[in-house]
Amino acid sequence: MNILNFGDCIINGDYKLHSKFKNVHNYINNKHLVSLVSAKVGTGPNNIVLNRFPQQAEKTLKISNSKILFGNHTLKVNTIKPKNTSNIYIDNSFVLISSIEILIKNISSKVSPQSLGFLLFPKNDIFFQTTFEKAFRSHVKNTCRSISLEKLPEIAKNLKGAGFGLTPSGDDFNCGVLYALNYLNEIMSNDFSEIIEECYQNSITNNSISNTFLKFAYSNKYYENFHQLLLALKQNKLETITHYANKIIGSGHTSGSDMLTGFIVTIKGVLNDKKFS
Repeated sequence: MNILNFGDCIINGDYKLHSKFKNVHNYINNKHLVSLVSAKVGTGPNNIVLNRFPQQAEKTLKISNSKILFGNHTLKVNTIKPKNTSNIYIDNSFVLISSIEILIKNISSKVSPQSLGFLLFPKNDIFFQTTFEKAFRSHVKNTCRSISLEKLPEIAKNLKGAGFGLTPSGDDFNCGVLYALNYLNEIMSNDFSEIIEECYQNSITNNSISNTFLKFAYSNKYYENFHQLLLALKQNKLETITHYANKIIGSGHTSGSDMLTGFIVTIKGVLNDKKFS
């Protein structure tokens, strides 16, 4: 067993097992989260990618400057240069909107049924049938009735912690909002840093895993599949768009779909705002 990639935001220390899945074992230390993942999941700021993923999740994980220890395994940590993210941006707003429409079309039949994808595909309303599910759907629709830059901090506040799952749908949606705002901040002449800060502060919850993903979205730190999707959109490679969109959608029960929805509706909402046209 060897380390294929070691995230550049991982903090040294002693960690305890938080949760385990087929391709991910999450470990937590105070407010810091580290994930042992398979190559299928890919790289990320807090991911340790293993070439041979262990079937059994060990209860503890110790990380030092040069090695990690879990169970009977001691693995050497090599410094790996972070990926260049400067090549993912489409700086023409008309081309960007066109690319986003391609993405929407690509995921229309694939988004998780009970995700917030109904904001893009109203036909998915039928998958919300219980009283709680219908109330949740109504809350999200009322919150996101119109998307504009000025309304995003309030939207983030109203959606934080909303939904169900290890990371609630509202938290994943807010990650998409933050990624979208950072993306737009790179390509537009407007400075969105204050809105980004306000959205982030309004998104923070008591959920350690949600907060980890929100922190990296706020800091514009990408996980591999999302980075590759944005690169494919920039290069207009349809097969690659499909491949990585499917991988994101397959992340968690609804998490990937919720994050993509937040990213898409924010990009469209801001670019369609006449103040920025």
